[in-house]
Amino acid sequence: MMELQRKQKQLRNEAVEQEHVYVIKNGNPASLNSQQVWKRAEKILKKEAILYSVFVTKYAGHAKVIAEDLLRETSIRTLLLVVGGDGTMHEVINGAAPYPHAIVACIPAGSGNDYARGVQKTLNVKEAIKLIQKPDEASRIDLGQMQSKGNKCYFMNSLGLGFDASICEVVNRSKWKPQFQKWKLGKFIYLYYFLKQLFIFKPFSLQVEVDGRHEEYDHVWLIVVANQPYFGGGLKVSPNSTTNDGKFHVLVVNNLSARMFLLVFATIFWGGHLRLSKWVRHFTCNEIKLETEQTVPIQADGEVIGDSIISAKIIPKKLLVTSKR
Repeated sequence: MMELQRKQKQLRNEAVEQEHVYVIKNGNPASLNSQQVWKRAEKILKKEAILYSVFVTKYAGHAKVIAEDLLRETSIRTLLLVVGGDGTMHEVINGAAPYPHAIVACIPAGSGNDYARGVQKTLNVKEAIKLIQKPDEASRIDLGQMQSKGNKCYFMNSLGLGFDASICEVVNRSKWKPQFQKWKLGKFIYLYYFLKQLFIFKPFSLQVEVDGRHEEYDHVWLIVVANQPYFGGGLKVSPNSTTNDGKFHVLVVNNLSARMFLLVFATIFWGGHLRLSKWVRHFTCNEIKLETEQTVPIQADGEVIGDSIISAKIIPKKLLVTSKR
């Protein structure tokens, strides 16, 4: 009898010491992939005897609120596991960034999953859960901090103005997006709308301040301020970007026809676009400000957050995240 009581006490102590995981799951009913991925993840969490609580989002911006509420109530290391895509990650990171005791992990369940691909470096559910079992191996990453017409937020992947943001705008409104996610064809919806937007989008003039230096560009298709290599569901737009170098990697594509833009864009798949200096300019910076006279959409981590004017700066080692080494 005494031996049984000692065993029960030991198990209770072990449970207290074990890392508790707070799951923030995309609750959008249109996100069929999120529901399917969570079923697989939950089985593994139970099999591995990982203690967890689940919080399901109910509206746009709710993931940020959940993260803030959880982190505000504790000062000890707190692990947030996001089940969703880049949009949900964007919200959670904005809720978690002010709290140094937060650790953020991701089980990718979106259409693009560029954060999981480029920062966490795993798209596999089992591998993502292995990472949360090693919280001591988490590392700090740089974040971008942007401001546009009173709207302020952090971003982890990239900031874009122009053609890429116009694609994000139509993709996020598309009734086909859930079906592409269901069949794990997230990147193809971006390619589909890329071809449609190619014949609609109008290039624009751009004023840029780069670390205090003024530049002007005409007939601009897009400018991407990257913090990691991928955007648009796996397109390696900025192959030299890392999340620990304290720098933005910026690409400007301009002065070319729609037909040539299509050819240049095709070279992204193997990184050839960086050698096309006649149409593609790339440089690094710590701070940048963008402004256009026309109304041009702006995206941060695939979410349209404004238009026409924006400033951003890099915040080194701002957030603790799990990542495959």
